[in-house]
Formats: sequence, C-alpha cells, structure tokens
Amino acid sequence: MSERAVSEVVSYVLVFALVVSAVGIISVSGLSTLQDTRNDEQMENAERAFDVLANNLADVHRRDAPSRATEISLGEARMATADNVTMRVNVTESSGTWHSESWQIRPLVYTGDDDRKLVYEAGAVFRTASGGGVRVTDPPFVVSEDRVLVSVVGLNRPDRQALGGSTVLVRGRNRGTTLAYDNTAGDVERLNVSLRGTPRTDLWRAYFEEAGFEDCRNLSDGISCAYYGESPSRTIDQVYVVHHDIAVDIES
Repeated sequence: MSERAVSEVVSYVLVFALVVSAVGIISVSGLSTLQDTRNDEQMENAERAFDVLANNLADVHRRDAPSRATEISLGEARMATADNVTMRVNVTESSGTWHSESWQIRPLVYTGDDDRKLVYEAGAVFRTASGGGVRVTDPPFVVSEDRVLVSVVGLNRPDRQALGGSTVLVRGRNRGTTLAYDNTAGDVERLNVSLRGTPRTDLWRAYFEEAGFEDCRNLSDGISCAYYGESPSRTIDQVYVVHHDIAVDIES
C-alpha cells in the first residue's frame, strides 16, 4: 500500500515538473517573441517618423520654410548627430577650368536594438543593420540626360549631440541657400561627387550607379563617383550645385 502511495506521489511530482517546465519554456519563448515583435514595430514606427523628418527638412531646403520640427518616439533607442561627413563636388569644363566646393554635413542617426539604425545623411535616408542596409529615400539630386542638379543638404551643428528618453524633437532651421555653381553653356565635361567619413559607401555607390554616375571608387574613408557631360547617349546642357545650410538640434 505504501509503495503504491509513493508511486502516486512520484508520478504527481513528475507531471507537475513537466507542466512547470513546459510553462516556463512557453513563457520564455513567448516573451522573446513579444520583445522581438515590439522592437520590429518600434523600428517601423521610427522609419515612418524619418519619412516625416525627410519631408519636413525638404520643406526647409526646397520650399524655403524658416524651420521645421519632427517628433520621434524613442522608447529604448537613441537619437544622435554623428561625426561630420565631408561632401565635395568637383566640376571640370571642356576648357579645362576646374571648380571645387566642399561642405561638412552632420548625419542624424537613430540607433535601435541589435545596432539597427536609421540615418538621414545629405538628404537621403538609409536603414542599416549588421548584415547590410537599404536606401529608404533618395538624396534630392536631379540627374537627367541634359540636366544635373546636385542639391547638398548640409545639416550642421558645432558639436555632436545624443539623447535618449521617450520622445525627442528634431528641429531644422534654415540658415540660407547658396548657388555654388551654375552652367548653362553645355560645356561641362565631368562632374565628380565624393563623400568622406561615411560608413555607408556601398549604399551611396548603389545610388550613384543607379542615377547614371560612373567610375565609382571606394576611398579610404568614403566613396567618389563621376558623371560625364558628354557621351553617346547624352549631353548636359545645365549643371547646378546648390548648398542648403540647415542648423539642426535634438530637443528632449
């Protein structure tokens, strides 16, 4: 009789342990899945916010709005201005005359879980992760068979800035637009655009090559690509290089 009682107790303990283990496994995996889902939704929301940010900054550099502010929810993420990127534009005319301008640009970087990032850089938006990245929004260049406009969106501030917390406000303030180069004589032989200090060289290369640039080459700290004024398929009649000076701040 006692042996039967012991057997029933052991069976009960084993069944109870099995149930507890199953509940524990389901709880852990369920919480992990829930966390992953929440992080994915946070990144999707952040990408939509960056789309709004790009549109708001376009109001500043395309439509001369005095300023625009964009609210971005962070959760456990971080918003920062990164190290400056140097963007240089060189133009060579058929006469041999050479023009060169360069600007310092502050990228805006949203960093989420697993080092997933959204970056606003020179008017373009990129989404990156450890395995690579994609271009979400093109830079505001116009490249056609007879016209090229290089619109340099120069976000600037004197130093780096980083904020966490639930919500931040990214504010861009118009400090003026400069026509750095214009040519309507149809004698531009070569236009070269380079970005130094950016870790997103592959994404920039993909954009330039899709836009019709050639001779792209990786630099030690960036990318350089060329657009030729005359080829069997095109002759550039107009070339403009415009710089938009926009002060940027992240406010809590």
